Amino acid sequence: MLNADAWNRLTDLFHRATELPESERITFIHLHAGDDPELQRELLALIVADTDATRLRAPLRQAVKAVVQARDAEVASGTRFGPWAVERLIGSGGMGRVYLARRADGAYEREVALKLVHTPALDERRHGRFEYECRLLAQMQHPAIAQIHDAGVDADGHAWLVMEYIHGQPLSAWCDQDASSLRQRVKLLARAAEGVQHAHQKGVIHRDLKPGNILVATVDGQPLPKIIDFGIAIETEEAADAVGGGTPGYMSPEQAAPGGDIDARSDVYSLGALLYELACGVRPEPGSGIPPSGCLRALPDGRQREAAELRRTTPRRLLRELRDGLDAIALKALQAEPAARYDSVSSLLDDLRRWLAHYPPRAAGTARLLAMRSFVRRNRLMVAAAALVAAALVSGLAITAWSLREARQEAARAKVTSEFLASVLDSVDPAISQDMDKTLMLRVLDDASRRAARELAAYPDIQADMELLIGINQNSLAEFGPAVAHLQAVRELAGRHPGLLEFQYLRATQVLGDALVGAGKQREAGTVLAEGIERARRGKPEYLWLAYDMQSRLAMVLIGMGRPAEALRDAREAEKGLARLLPADNQNRLDAEKRLANVLSSTGGQVQAIALLRDLVQRRTAAMGADHPLTLVTRSDLAVAYLYQRDFPAAEVQLQEVVSAYRRLYGDDNSYTASVRGLLASALRQQGKVEESGPHYRAAMEWSSAHSGPEALDTLITRHNHANWLLESGHAEASEQEQRALLEIADRTLSRNHPVTAEILRGLAEAELALGEVGAAHGHAEAALRAMRAVHGDDSDDPLRSVRETLAKVEAAGKKASGGSRQAPP
Repeated sequence: MLNADAWNRLTDLFHRATELPESERITFIHLHAGDDPELQRELLALIVADTDATRLRAPLRQAVKAVVQARDAEVASGTRFGPWAVERLIGSGGMGRVYLARRADGAYEREVALKLVHTPALDERRHGRFEYECRLLAQMQHPAIAQIHDAGVDADGHAWLVMEYIHGQPLSAWCDQDASSLRQRVKLLARAAEGVQHAHQKGVIHRDLKPGNILVATVDGQPLPKIIDFGIAIETEEAADAVGGGTPGYMSPEQAAPGGDIDARSDVYSLGALLYELACGVRPEPGSGIPPSGCLRALPDGRQREAAELRRTTPRRLLRELRDGLDAIALKALQAEPAARYDSVSSLLDDLRRWLAHYPPRAAGTARLLAMRSFVRRNRLMVAAAALVAAALVSGLAITAWSLREARQEAARAKVTSEFLASVLDSVDPAISQDMDKTLMLRVLDDASRRAARELAAYPDIQADMELLIGINQNSLAEFGPAVAHLQAVRELAGRHPGLLEFQYLRATQVLGDALVGAGKQREAGTVLAEGIERARRGKPEYLWLAYDMQSRLAMVLIGMGRPAEALRDAREAEKGLARLLPADNQNRLDAEKRLANVLSSTGGQVQAIALLRDLVQRRTAAMGADHPLTLVTRSDLAVAYLYQRDFPAAEVQLQEVVSAYRRLYGDDNSYTASVRGLLASALRQQGKVEESGPHYRAAMEWSSAHSGPEALDTLITRHNHANWLLESGHAEASEQEQRALLEIADRTLSRNHPVTAEILRGLAEAELALGEVGAAHGHAEAALRAMRAVHGDDSDDPLRSVRETLAKVEAAGKKASGGSRQAPP
């Protein structure tokens, strides 16, 4: 292990080597480190960690390969780590190797980065420490942090970690390739710093922040930074002599010192080094005290022009931007003594945001000239207007009056917006809101809907936003009729203003599909969503995610319409499309994964569905908590998958907990509570707990009838389930009458070849069989089988199993009644 002096030499050599072109680095390394093999190996390893090894030139790549081979042999393609299978090596550094991997159990498609940590085999104590730190990492749920999916220890005791695979470039490389302006670079760094702040709140310090550990990918046309490679502090045999990790040029002085006291301010230093490099294109010289503007001025003229062009400006303007606050921020973050730095990433972020908003950062003190320049930048319109007024006094140019009139119009528009929103929010008076819950929200929305068309008619974009907001909230509150009306109003408004309100039109269409399903209008929902998908695909590239999202929703509609093959195709295609466009923790993407699991559950793919839903429950619980609505909905979907798989005890465990949470959060008069009670009733009845299941069946049926109407799909399903319960509780005649009434509605609203109609036919056959009406029962059982075959095909064992069992019972009863000869159907 290198001592402190050797480490300082290594730091200096690394800094100098990485400033050289790749073609010159090998000669430099042999010349300056050839006398010390250990130093030479460590220097090469650092360069590996700092550079994408797949893009190195041949000589350096060969040297890198030698170092890597000296560490350990590459894992073969196909090697399993838990449910993950390695595909190929994608990177290697001082902490370990990183491989591209996929799920090997077929549960779902996902590319991940699988990291094998360089460490001796873990004993029991270090194994426990590893698991503890992995749990800490898994708790980090932030758009700027690559998600941790899994972790484990192989048969030899070596640790592995599965992370989100980011299709991106290192931060500085992405900025240079995109020629990002200085402001764009600072915005990206600020977003990454928000992720670091989130990690610190979870008790995790990164220890190795550098461009290669902040990857930037483009999502919906916007750059999104993702932090990777949070360190796992596994002890090694050399731990007592080790320095605090990190990469020279970016790590804090205390990290370079053996036994240094490392805390969140070490990451502040690294962020300061990143800011410095993003600002002027050069890494900071430790302890020099030279600001980024001073470093830029010291460069040759050609390098200055190159740095400025990469930031879409001139050297003179770039220097001025650096002096206007960024110099002070960078130097404050890079102080050698931790106590002299920003005390937290939050304080650093505050100054970055102040600079972005054209306010002087607190690190700059009370510099009057900087404050004045910042004031001018914050108030460009006002200052420009004052200058125009002065010019008008001299020259009388008409353009001044026109500019001021435009400014007044824009101010009036903003005033209307703020007054409208303020008046709506003012109606939520604490005295009114006490104990009113949903009633209060509906009252606010009703008032807003009456006023929007009247008060916002002159501003169609604002009116569309308000109508859309009202419709979304009404749909969330299960007020489907009013929601449909407002969402249709948005679409009609967009039609009167072509091109202006396209996003609002598509968003309204997306939610309208759900509202129509809630109102029991499945076919209309399918038509609306299909039209929205086609329109989004023809539109701007940034609308493509909406097309896939609506396709995912359409898959659920198709299941309800009895078209499982189309539903499965659309659900898979939508999930894959959103996986390409959205980050792994995006809620629209997670919802699409959940819908795919739901479709799999109802089409015979319960094993895959359960694996996917378990993963979603774990991720949503970690991100939002056990009682978050999205977590609870995902748990109820997992229970449905168990029901389809006939694992009724497992379903009951999930559903009892979810029902308890819903009752605690929303009470009994709520759609979530009622629907999950219906599921719980089925899990109980299938285990022979008939009496216990009755109240849950009745509650689900009564709520659906009252809120969705007598012919809605949900009402048909809950009434059918209750009719099945009547039969099993000894009320066969009442069950038969209810199933006949439901069959008349289903034939009229759904068609005969629909899975719900088929289940009603099967239930009717069971009731008739119990009453001794074997001939009628046989006819209805065969009709149920024909309907299920029309929906699923004859080879789908799972969906047809119950119907075949009923038919077999009826046929056995018929043979018994006829003395062994088969009774003909009526």
